[in-house]
This record gives sequence, structure tokens and C-alpha cells, in this order.
Amino acid sequence: MRRRRKAKRAVSASALSQMGVCERLVVFEHSEGKRPTPEQRVALQRGLRAHRQFASEGETEAARRGRCFIATHVFGEGPETQVLRRFRDRYLRPTRAGRRLILAYYRLAPTVCRAMERWPMTRSLTRAAIRPLVWCAAQLLADRGPSDVSG
Repeated sequence: MRRRRKAKRAVSASALSQMGVCERLVVFEHSEGKRPTPEQRVALQRGLRAHRQFASEGETEAARRGRCFIATHVFGEGPETQVLRRFRDRYLRPTRAGRRLILAYYRLAPTVCRAMERWPMTRSLTRAAIRPLVWCAAQLLADRGPSDVSG
């Protein structure tokens, strides 16, 4: 029969990783508990507030733009955008060259979207330029079979 260890004797993974730095500190904090200074508590709260603000800004930005920047900008969340996302996931992501192309696109696309916001006429031109790409992507996805075209 195995006996369970008391919770007080268990050492966390964080504590184990600190042992490489200072074993005596880990033993002391484990037996006596951590006692942060008032300055450390203030800094911790400041860091947590900054983290919450950063996380909420990231969520609102992602929700506002979407990940398929240009397609979402000109087509919205329509079927064209879904086709391009499936093409990206099925044909580009599996290859190294495809991943590099995706990375380059993600670097360039926000600038293109800002330009389309500044000059709305370019939005219809961009839509016309992307439509043949959407058609080609849809044909390639259709050739892979019906299970690959959905979702």
C-alpha cells in the first residue's frame, strides 16, 4: 500500500528549477514560506495590471482584424475568406516554403489593410485581384475531395 505524501512536504516544479540557482533559498522558502517585501507586492500588482491590459488589447485587436487580414478586410467573414484560410492550412502550412510565405504575408498584410482604409477605392481593386486566387484555391481544394472542402 502506497502512502500519500503530505502536501507540506511536496516541492513544486518551480522550486525544483530554482535549486540550480540557490538550494539553500529553496529549502528556506519551503520551510518558512515566501515573504515578499512591500515593494515586491506593489511590483507584482503593477505587473499583473500591465499583463491584463496587454492581454485585453491583444484580444480586441485580433477580434477587430481577424487573421486573414486582406481577405477579411475586403470580403468580411464570407466564403472567400474561408476558402483562402482552408487553402493556407492545407497547402501552405505543411511546407517550409509555404510557412515562409505565410510569415511574409502576415508582415505585409497589415500595411496593405491600412492603405485600403486610407484609400477606399483600392478595396474594390484588391477584391478584383483576389477573386482569381480564391477560384484557384477552391479548385485545388475541390480536387482533394469533398471532405477537404468543408470546414
